[in-house]
Amino acid sequence: MKVPLSWLREFVEFPAEPRQLGEDLTFVGLALDGLEGRGADAVLDLDVTTNRVDCMNVYGVAREVSVLYDVPLRPLDLSFPEEGPPADQALDVTIEAPDLCPRFCARVLDVRLGPSPAWLRDRLEAVGVRPINNVVDLSNYVMMEMGHPSHAFDLARVPDGRLIVRWARPAERLTTLDGVERALAGRVGVVGGTEGPLALAGIMGGASSEVSDDTRAVALEAAWWDPLSIRRASKALGLHTEASHRFERGADPEAPPAATARVAHLLAKIGAGAARPGLIDRYPAPRPRRATGLRLSRVSAMLGAPVAEPQARQILTGLGFSVKEQAGSWAVEIPSWRSDVSREADLVEEVGRHLGVDRLPSTVPASRGAEGLRPRQSATRAVREALAGAGLTEVINYAFVSDADAGPQAPPRLRLANPLSEEQAALRSSLVMPGLLGTLRANLRHGRRDMRVFELGRVFGATPEGPAEESRVAVLLMGAAAPHWSSERRAADFYDAKGVVELLGRRLGVGALTFVAGGAPGFLHPGLHPDVTEAWELRDEAAVAELELDTLTAAARAPVRFRPLPRSPAVERDLSVIGNEGMTAAEVEARVRKAAGELLKDVSVLKRYARPPIPAGRVSLTFGLVYQDPGRTLTGEEVQASVDRVVAALRAAGLEIRGE
Repeated sequence: MKVPLSWLREFVEFPAEPRQLGEDLTFVGLALDGLEGRGADAVLDLDVTTNRVDCMNVYGVAREVSVLYDVPLRPLDLSFPEEGPPADQALDVTIEAPDLCPRFCARVLDVRLGPSPAWLRDRLEAVGVRPINNVVDLSNYVMMEMGHPSHAFDLARVPDGRLIVRWARPAERLTTLDGVERALAGRVGVVGGTEGPLALAGIMGGASSEVSDDTRAVALEAAWWDPLSIRRASKALGLHTEASHRFERGADPEAPPAATARVAHLLAKIGAGAARPGLIDRYPAPRPRRATGLRLSRVSAMLGAPVAEPQARQILTGLGFSVKEQAGSWAVEIPSWRSDVSREADLVEEVGRHLGVDRLPSTVPASRGAEGLRPRQSATRAVREALAGAGLTEVINYAFVSDADAGPQAPPRLRLANPLSEEQAALRSSLVMPGLLGTLRANLRHGRRDMRVFELGRVFGATPEGPAEESRVAVLLMGAAAPHWSSERRAADFYDAKGVVELLGRRLGVGALTFVAGGAPGFLHPGLHPDVTEAWELRDEAAVAELELDTLTAAARAPVRFRPLPRSPAVERDLSVIGNEGMTAAEVEARVRKAAGELLKDVSVLKRYARPPIPAGRVSLTFGLVYQDPGRTLTGEEVQASVDRVVAALRAAGLEIRGE
């Protein structure tokens, strides 16, 4: 919203320089985006939030300035002469759709069309509005000055002198002022005549009743339109205007009479015409005044600083609120132009804005006791720290995804009823697909082939009870497992992903994890399905893991206990076994532990070998066995006896001991 200071000074005198004024307005919620010009010709460019439609005009900003510097606010001059026959003899207004238009006001003006005076043209150009002619310019001028749009119809081009406010009828079409013929489908409001629509309600006028050089009398309308109806029509037609921008955010329902009076006043001021006697005001169901209570003690409590009663009253009355004292509180009547205020907290915010949020002391809220992270939060943080410590990078992807990213292999997803776009039309059912795969593809396109990433997030799915969500953690590894110049390049594989998962298990204290083949989702083949690999433009194998975070963090963690360093040395033995290719290390490890006895402290896989001289279809696994007794040094005979029992058990299971 652009505000020329020369225009602002018509309503309020302020002592600050333009830059200081902009900074002060920023602190009360009207952020300064830019400053054009200097001195009296300076123009403030303010960022007005969508809920503050009352400040999308010069007079609304002047009201804020008057309270900011405690200076008087001059009222709008609405006086004007009337002459000629009564307005209702030339114009009749009917509201057939009160849900679309609760209030419609009109005046009849006798005009002499021509160019606007230089001061009026300059002000319109300063706020970004192109001058057209004096009648149209006055309508735009008043909209920028007091925030309420109006529209002028050529009275001679209004059939039978009747304006009818209604919903558009099927198959109706209207050519608007921008020269575009529009089909009025759905619930689009119009201001019509006896022969068809003349204007799009609250959005734009029609070409058939446009003011021209031959115009001698105009029907000037200013209405209050239902915000949701204007918003829907504007979106359906793809037409956004200064008028619709204000109406769809909630204009002032009491402003139409004042807007038409202001136009009539300025029309007489520039000598371009006069208003006929009478205001045509159709207001079937007047809106009651809104009010709410305010406790001064609540103001001080919410702001965290004492607020003097006179100061709070001065701020609220200056902003247009009516304050009446009651026992223990105030009864505050809310002005019609403040649609964003409805409750006590909103009034406290108004006081706080002009009291100066920057002047409130910084305090720490009182606490009844020390708080910390909840168990779930601690576990989630532990997962993040463990994965980052293992060299993985965290990524964050959108929960809204495309339902056609990876073809038929994608996990089923919940579709949105009103998606923002087809690229965000569904809720993700997996973190890997398409989240981590999308991250991988983006990095591959930029030439990065070594990827170690993870993501923590929620996924969504359907259950018999309805939609449900759960937290998960996912890991993706691709490229070099240990990318360093001093080591031989090795591609990350299943065992690297398995190691990351086992690391999480140890970090969270959930005990030993069991890995079972099968049961993977359709996009795993094993590994990524060929269709998925092709669809996502992947050239190398990727290892992925996706775990239910709630299951990982639900297990009760055993308390951490200190163990003294052992006094006796450990004894290590290596053992290589040969078995079928389908043999798992977990199966062999379980047999080793069972046969070795209590002296065995640890078993780990040292190497897997499946090349000659190992026969085809067979695999060699080398295990490291660690023996130790905390109280004494083990003898070689004790260790060898345990190893012999292990060898016997493995042979009994059909395994071959390598090297014998």
